[in-house]
Amino acid sequence: LLDQLHGGHVDVDKATAFVARCRNFDGGFGVTPGGESHAGQIFTAVGALAIGGALHHVESDVLGWWLCERQTAGGGLNGRPEKLQDVCYSWWVLSALAVLGRLEWIDKEALQAFILDCQDEHGGGISDRPEDQVDVFHTFFGVAGLSLMGYEGLKPIDPMYALPVETVERVFAGRPKTYTRAEVAA
Repeated sequence: LLDQLHGGHVDVDKATAFVARCRNFDGGFGVTPGGESHAGQIFTAVGALAIGGALHHVESDVLGWWLCERQTAGGGLNGRPEKLQDVCYSWWVLSALAVLGRLEWIDKEALQAFILDCQDEHGGGISDRPEDQVDVFHTFFGVAGLSLMGYEGLKPIDPMYALPVETVERVFAGRPKTYTRAEVAA
């Protein structure tokens, strides 16, 4: 699929223009133009714009502030205002902040404590919230969030591709990780 971007098979300008139209007054992104900002969609939008070489459509400080406001008093993150904290947003929010260079805007110690509190110490896995049932979805996003925060013993993860950095480097093997107009013209 990524070769399709570089080979001119996908109109990256039109794709990124559509994503840009989904941006809201609060700096966030909805699923469609005018849709409510949501952290999961923001990860998707920021990742698509980053891969498409179009991060200039993002108001980094405004969006970074909106994302940081997702941190609750309990240390976890929610996906939109007035919702419960959930481990999966450790990935959605942190990955977008990492791409924007604003990862340090989150209270990492509080978030790490929240994620670890959602861990089943006996059976393994991570749940959405403490004392809930663990599942693969929340386990992946909890571990990925911990990795983005540099948690000891975890390999670094790429915030755009949700893969270990070493895997992304091997897959791209010297090719750029993002689309640029110059690559298509070459």
